[in-house]
Order: sequence, then structure tokens, then C-alpha cells
Amino acid sequence: MSSPRFLAEDSLVPLPEKLPYDKQSVPLPGTKRPGQSAHYVNGMWGLLDPNKFSLQTLPDIFTSGLARSRDKPFLGHRPLVSKSPLKYANQYEWQTYAQVDVRRRKIGSALVHLFNNGTLGGGELQSVGLWSINRPEWQIVDIALHSYKKIGVTLYDTLGKDSVEYIINHSHLTVVFTTLDHVPTLLKLAPKTPCLKMIVSLDPISPETSQVFTEWGQTLNIVVKDIYEFEALGQAHLTEPITPAVNDIAFICYTSGTTSMPKGVVLTHRQFLTSVISNLLGLTLTQEGSVFSYLPLAHIYERNNEMCVIAIGGKIGFFTGDPLRLIEDVQILKPEFFPGVPRVLNRIYQAAMAAADVPGFKGDLFRKAMAAKIQKFHATGDNSHLFWDTLVFRKLRAVVGGNVKLIGTGSAPISGDVIDFLNVAFSADVVEG
Repeated sequence: MSSPRFLAEDSLVPLPEKLPYDKQSVPLPGTKRPGQSAHYVNGMWGLLDPNKFSLQTLPDIFTSGLARSRDKPFLGHRPLVSKSPLKYANQYEWQTYAQVDVRRRKIGSALVHLFNNGTLGGGELQSVGLWSINRPEWQIVDIALHSYKKIGVTLYDTLGKDSVEYIINHSHLTVVFTTLDHVPTLLKLAPKTPCLKMIVSLDPISPETSQVFTEWGQTLNIVVKDIYEFEALGQAHLTEPITPAVNDIAFICYTSGTTSMPKGVVLTHRQFLTSVISNLLGLTLTQEGSVFSYLPLAHIYERNNEMCVIAIGGKIGFFTGDPLRLIEDVQILKPEFFPGVPRVLNRIYQAAMAAADVPGFKGDLFRKAMAAKIQKFHATGDNSHLFWDTLVFRKLRAVVGGNVKLIGTGSAPISGDVIDFLNVAFSADVVEG
């Protein structure tokens, strides 16, 4: 197992040689009470004191990545080559940490200027909306919000207009960053969202479309800009990042609204930072490795995953936005970290089992390889096997790029059989949240 990279007083914390699987959580002495259990803490690391870590607020995460990987690739995407037929480049295009540093300063400075002069704001909190699929601009805007003490409010890209309307009014959003296709939706909602004053498109807007949006927005007292106009505004009013306090609100994470309207969960910098730190402990990624970003960033699980990668100066490669191109995207990116949810990982498992459930030599070979590796894994904890990995599992690993070292799963329970399969098929660390 490779060494973890974790910032604790600016030094790395290694995993112990023998992992205490029999003591994964331990009770804190004196916390058991009649009728209730004791309070449990991590059996390997013990009770975490957040004051002892160099990461204290969310801007520290980006600062950490910037210090480690200033001129190295950070945020990557596959450029669009053609709209008809729809085609993407066969490689990822990257922005470095230094380039993102420049852009987050421009965006953050523009927000400070607009809130200070009264163009934006007026509510209890300086809240900013973000409604988009995963893409580099999502992270750039989010990093800018952390860096300039603004409160991010995320909207699921799949939310219906009723939920969007509710969240805008509930969190008093005066500005929303969104994709070009959502701009008309927000303009149509404007009579029901009187607090909304500005829409910023994460995509460039053509002069013709800009004129339409400008005239439409003027009838509603809403300004429509694209991200490049917004950054130019920030360039004209540059200001240094604003350090938040640990107990300041960092963002409001709304639920997906499966029970009535979405509920806004208020999270402070300290609360979310503690979660990130706990996931950095024992992390097996390297700065050269990347994470594949396709699970919704509006969800806390994916946001935590990517924050960990940023803290160590790693790379984030985004999917094209088309679920049918997921395999194509991941094979081009070749990530080290593949976060999943049971729905996705079960599909991989079922597809592999169906391919292996064939008569004759091929099926027998796969079943023999699986049995041998699972037996070894259960006996020793070692999920590698030189012979079977080369002969049987090499092609299966190539399905997710061939370089995966860490697979995460969360949001719902997953079968032990699937966990065993992921361990032995990919020879990766499999972590279940």
C-alpha cells in the first residue's frame, strides 16, 4: 500500500504496518450511559482535534494544492470538437493550479465589488447560487466563494423548476452561476423569484444571444453576463482573498427533495473541513493521480472526494456530461480514484459476472481466478496476484482506464460480494462510506 498524503502540521501521517481491522472503532471511556451506547471514535487515529491540523477553513484546501502543484494540471475536460455530429476530443485539456488561482481571484473580486455596491445582496446572508453539471467552472466558482467569504448554495442539475424556485427564494439568491441552457429557465422564473438580480452563464454567450438575454433581462430587472465578462469585472476591481473564521457558514447543501421540498443543510468551514481531514487520513492517492468527476458535485459525497484531491495537489478530470460516454471518458482519463455509488458499481459487477457466466474454458478460467484471489484476499488482505491479474483481470481493469488504485462507494449499502469483486478485479483499495 502506498504512503498516504495528509496535512497534519504540514507533515504526512503514514498508515500503520498492520491495520487493526478488529478495532475499526473504539468507545470513548466514560461516555456510555444507561439506555444509550458509548461514543465511538476511529480505532486507528483516535479522536481528531481539528485545531492540530494545518487545514482550518476551506480556502486552506486550495492553498495546500496550489503550494504543492502550482504549475501542474488541476482541472481537466474533453473539449467539444463538433456539435453535429456530437464529438469530443480524445484527450483531456487541463488548467493548472496557478491558472485557477488567477480565475478564482477575478470571480471572487467581482462578487465582493457587487455585494459592496449593493448590486447584489440584501438578504441575511451573502449567498451565491451554483446550478450546473460537474465541470471545471463549477470548482473554480466554488473555490472563489470559499476564498472570498461568500456562501455557496448548490442546486442539483436535475432539479425541477419548482425546487429551483423554492431554493432561490429560501436562501435569498441574488446571483446564480449556471449553464447556458438554464438561463432561459431562470428568466422565466424571475416573476416568482424577486430576489434574483443577476445570472452568470458558465458558457460563453454569442453576441446575438447576449442581446436577446439583455433585452429580456431588462424587462425583469435582471443582468445576464457570461463568465468571461464577470471575470473582466473582477480584474477591474481586484482585491485580496478574505479569510473566513472556522465557524463561518461555508455553504448550504440542499437535499434532492425526495420528501416534499428540498431541505437546506447549513455547514460551517470547521464542520466540512473536519470531514475532509477524516478522509485524508490514510488516503492512498498521489499528486500525479486524478479523480474522475461524474457524481453530482451538489451532493456532499462527491464534494468531499474532490476536496481531498485538491488538498494533496491532485487532478480532477470531468466527464462530458453524457452518461452514455462515461466509459469513454474514464478510459481516456485513466484515473487513480474512481468514486462510485452502489447503482454504478453493481452494474460493473453484473456486467462482469454475465460475461464470465459462459460455458467452457473461458468461464472456468474466470471463476477459478476469482476464487483464488478472493481466498488470498480474505486470508492475507492482499488483493493482488501476478498470474491472475495478468491473465484474467487486466482487460477488466482497462474498462475504467487501467490505473485505478482507489474505489469509493457511498450513499447506500453495497453487497459484500460486490466489495470482494471490486477488490480482486481491480486490485484497488475499496473504501465504503
